[in-house]
Amino acid sequence: MADNKADWSILRGSLILFAVCVVVSATLLVGSNYFRQNMEREYEGNHARFRNASQQYLAVDEEERIIVHFYPEFVRLFRSGLLGPERRLSWLETLREAGDAIKIPELSYKIESERQTDPDFSMQLGGYDLYVSAMNLNLGLLHEGDLFQLLNVLDRDALGQYSVKSCKFKLSEGEITLDPVKVNIKANCVLDWMTVDLSGEEELTL
Repeated sequence: MADNKADWSILRGSLILFAVCVVVSATLLVGSNYFRQNMEREYEGNHARFRNASQQYLAVDEEERIIVHFYPEFVRLFRSGLLGPERRLSWLETLREAGDAIKIPELSYKIESERQTDPDFSMQLGGYDLYVSAMNLNLGLLHEGDLFQLLNVLDRDALGQYSVKSCKFKLSEGEITLDPVKVNIKANCVLDWMTVDLSGEEELTL
């Protein structure tokens, strides 16, 4: 019996030490797993933030490239009158000055209200709309060359872009005369002045 007691006391110490080792090992295993999971979550969060920052950086870099490439052309189109609000005052001033310079015997005009329209051809406008203002011209001409001179001046000096939608000519009554203040031909023309501006109420500005 004494030997058995002695053996049990030896085993008891070993068992207690083993149990302590098992508990410590389990605690370390649980702790390391918890630490690993926290590190993985932190890594994923940091990696997601890094990807987001990289994408933002690339987007900014792409925007800067687009601005550098296209902004000068954008400014040119805006200053030419194609982009932005309609330049009605420029049209009328150029028309009056051209009529006086060419000495067109009779010139009257009327501009209709601006309206939004769809282009006749495929055109990606994005957040912009195409607007048209119809100008009705009633002209009394010495000869048909006066009209071509007038359109050339509008091409050169007026801000904006236009197309000649229609033109109708009619000989005036009476004999043909060379008097520069007399009318030999009457003409009625419709010009469509076109501008591209932001959709809605907001106007494009530089």
